[in-house]
Parts: sequence; structure tokens; C-alpha cells
Amino acid sequence: MNGSRSGNDSEGLRRLLKELVGIPSVNRKLVRGGEAAGEGRLAEYVGGFLEETGFQVERIGNVDGGAYNIVATFGPADAARVILFEAHMDTVGVAGMRGDPFRLRQEGGRLYGRGACDDKGPLAAALWALRKSDLEKCAASGTRVVFAGARAEETGNEGAAELVAAGVRADEAIILEPTDLAVVYSHKGAFWYRLEVTGRAAHGSDPSAGLSAVRAMRRVMDALDEMTAAASAGLTQGALGFPTINIGVIEGGDALNIVPQRCRIEVDRRVVPGEDVDAVQKEIHRKLEEFREEGLLETWSLEVLKQGAPFTTSPQSMLVKRLQAACLGAGVEPRLDTVSWYSDAGVFSEVCGEVVVFGPGSIAQAHTADEYIEEESLYAGYEVLRNYLRNGY
Repeated sequence: MNGSRSGNDSEGLRRLLKELVGIPSVNRKLVRGGEAAGEGRLAEYVGGFLEETGFQVERIGNVDGGAYNIVATFGPADAARVILFEAHMDTVGVAGMRGDPFRLRQEGGRLYGRGACDDKGPLAAALWALRKSDLEKCAASGTRVVFAGARAEETGNEGAAELVAAGVRADEAIILEPTDLAVVYSHKGAFWYRLEVTGRAAHGSDPSAGLSAVRAMRRVMDALDEMTAAASAGLTQGALGFPTINIGVIEGGDALNIVPQRCRIEVDRRVVPGEDVDAVQKEIHRKLEEFREEGLLETWSLEVLKQGAPFTTSPQSMLVKRLQAACLGAGVEPRLDTVSWYSDAGVFSEVCGEVVVFGPGSIAQAHTADEYIEEESLYAGYEVLRNYLRNGY
């Protein structure tokens, strides 16, 4: 493959990232206009790269449709210890980006392109760190290395859920995301949902003859804010802070002279340890039914778009300590951090012994019109991950 290792490490790593960015992998649900959709071509490239490195590669998911996950293994089936590297392969869309979003360009010490930061930079750093000589030593010491490339992270962590359902497990899992090289040991959970209420349409000249779904939704939104505040009051503030709610989308009505029959919102509710997402959802159901019985609305429906638990790994765990030692060996400050955003770590934390999120690049650059990764960060991330792998034998 073009990404095979030759030349010095920094040049080879930059070339690998260029090839990854050059393969469009916009999440199918986020495609606009003529963008190339799906992760199929990128999955094929990553799978081929790993096969050349010596991994046994399996494709999981909708292979025929071109969107699938990659699972690659190296080492004994009866390993005493399993370590997992996982990265998502999809990106957001490219609307508004300057220049060709799928052609990596260098300006100063920055490498620009869609996915350069989220998540192809961390993906490249990890792939480049997987040297066959180190993998063979891991295997000889009883450690199996697994690499997973997940589809559809950007729209609900679908690929991670499929990988878990397929039996991907590990004692230690590093979820590759741009964390500014900090070891993220905890992040919030996510409960995303679409909520719709209906009323009765009527002529706008006589609102009393109808039942406004927009007015009903205003009451609903106030109630959602109140429930989130009440949940916060019942919790002790931890490293992740308190629960939050953001109503990111609202749509309702057909014309200014018609009492609106329908109104819909899309909600991003962030969950912290100590909360039960099922209980949160039941409380919303209870309140909506109460509003229906009061005659504030006629019907309601709630569709869950994404549901993921928060995760926490002890800062004293072996995984955290090994990764901090790997940072020190690469001249990187071994920082610990918690974040409010969600990742595939929430999914894997339910089946893996210890989980962290780690990678080069800044989350502040994810999804932006001028997405980039600092070349220095990219190379440092590679060195940390290679040091961590060498700690496996």
C-alpha cells in the first residue's frame, strides 16, 4: 500500500495522514449535495494497512452497502491480556470548508483537511505506532493487540455498538480522539431524543378554536429545564460537573395565520455518574402524559436518537499509569482530564476492563470549516502510543 513504512517516521506519518484524508468518508447521514458518502473505501484501506502489518482482519457490519467496521487482531487467542485501540472512520460534512477538504495541505506547522483532527489524525498516529516487531514481542509475552475501526460514530456511535455486539472486548482500551494528548479518564453520557407534540389546527383569526402545539411545546421545554435543574440539585458535583440540556432544533407550524398543529424539538441531554438514563426518560414520559391529561396537548411522541452512559476509569488504574508513563517517555506532560463530550468510550466501558480516551489534536478543531491538526501534536501522539505498545511486553 502507499502508506507502507518508508523514509523517516515524521515524513511517513504525514504521508499516511494525507492518504487517509484523501479518502472521503463523510457519514452517510450527514452528506450534503455531491459529497462522497460512507466509510467503505477508508475501511478497505485501513484493513489492508493492518493486514500488511500482520494482523488478522475481519469486516463487521453492512459490508455489501459499503459501510462496515474493521476488527484486526495480532497475538494469541488465549492471551493473558488484551489491549484495544479504537478509532472511528466517519467524518462530518464539508460545507463551507476552504480549498479541497480531501487534500491535506500544510501551512506552517498545521495540517489541514476534513478529518485531519477528528478522527484521522489520531487514527494515523495509532496505525503508524503498530510496528510488527513490537507486536510480535507483545504476542510472545501473552498480550493480544486488537485494532478496531468503527463506522457511524458521528451520528450515534452505531459502529461501536456493532463491535461490542460482535464480541470485541479488552482488558485495556484506548479510544482514539483528539484530546490534546491528555489522558481522558471520564466523560459524560449522552441522551439525544426527538420529541413531538400535536394540537388542533384552526384559523389564526380565532386561536381559541384550536390548540397550539407551539404554545404546548413552550411549556414542555420549561418542564425539561426544570427537570434537569432538579436532577442537578440531587447530585454532588463531581469531576464532570452537573447534568446539562440543550434544545438544538425546534420546528413547528405551517403558516402565520394557522394555529400550529405540530411542533418538534431535538434535545441533547448530558448525563453524569449517579443518573439513570431510563429514569430520566420515564420522568419525561410522565410529564408529557400529565400535560396531555390537562388538555395542553393532544398527543406526544419521543424518539431516542442516541443513548450512552457516562464512563469513568480510576486515575489509579494500570491503563492510566501505563499511558502516563508512555507520555513521559515521549516528552509529553502526563495530564489527566475529564470532558463533557461523548465518544465510543461510553460504549466500550460497559464491556472492557479499563478505558481511556486519548489522541493528538484539539477537540476545538473538530467539525470546523478550517479543521487542522498540529504536526507536532500528531507526531507526539504517535510516540506516546508506540511507547504504550512497548509497555505491553
